[in-house]
Amino acid sequence: MKKILFAATFALFASTQAFAIIGIGAHYIMNTGSLGASSGEIKDGNGVSIKVDQEKSDGLRGLGFKLWIDFLPFVDVEGTFNIAAARYNTTLIFPPPIDKTLPLSFPVEAPYSMLFKDASPIYGIAMGDVSITYPFDILPIIRPYLGAGFSYFVSTPVVNKAFVEKVAETVDLTDPTAVDGIGDAVIKALKKSDYESGMGGHIIAGVRLKAPIIPIAIYANCKRYFGGNTDSKFSKGFTFELGGGFAL
Repeated sequence: MKKILFAATFALFASTQAFAIIGIGAHYIMNTGSLGASSGEIKDGNGVSIKVDQEKSDGLRGLGFKLWIDFLPFVDVEGTFNIAAARYNTTLIFPPPIDKTLPLSFPVEAPYSMLFKDASPIYGIAMGDVSITYPFDILPIIRPYLGAGFSYFVSTPVVNKAFVEKVAETVDLTDPTAVDGIGDAVIKALKKSDYESGMGGHIIAGVRLKAPIIPIAIYANCKRYFGGNTDSKFSKGFTFELGGGFAL
C-alpha cells in the first residue's frame, strides 16, 4: 500500500505544472553583431583635410531584465529590457604639413579611474522588447517556445566621418591650437548629442527550466532583431540571453 501511495504521489508531483504564473529575472547578454569600420576624409573651410578612421568594434555585451507571464491560454507574454555596449577606436589623422595622429579618448571618472587612465568611445544600445511566444510543453520542467514581438531601440551616436565633419565646420584647422583642441571638441559634442531611437521587431526562440514547487527558473533566449534606428554600420547579429530568476 505504501509503494502504491508513493508511486501515486510521485506521479502527481512529476505531472504537476511546474511553470509559474509570473516570473522576474536577470540575464547576461551576448550580441554577435558589431559596429563595422568606417573611414573617410573631410575638409574645413580652408581646405585642410582630416582623415577619420573609425575601427570595428567587438560584439556587444551587457545585462538585461525580464518579466514573463505564463497563465494565459495558448500563449505566454514576456517583456525584456536590455543594455549592451562595446568599445571602438576612432583616430583623426592630419596629413602634412600638420602631420599629426590624434586618437580620441575620454577621461575616466572615479571609481574606474583606479583601473583605466582613459577610454575609447563606446557604442551602446538599450532595447525594450515585448514578445508573444507559443510554448511547447514537452516535459513538466522544460518549456521551449517560439515567438515574435516589438522592440524599441535607443543607441548612442557613432564618432565617424559624418560626426567629426559637423565639428570641423566650426574649427579653423590652420590654427595649431585648434588642431590640438579638435579632439576635445569632438568629445564634448558627443556628450551633448541626442541618442538615436526607433521602433523595430524581433523573433525569439528560447527555453525555460523550472522544477515543481521550487520558485526559481533558468532561461535561455536567442533573438534576431530587425528595424530600429541603429547605425547602418551596426550588424545586429543574434542576441543571446542567459539568466534566471524567481517564478511564482
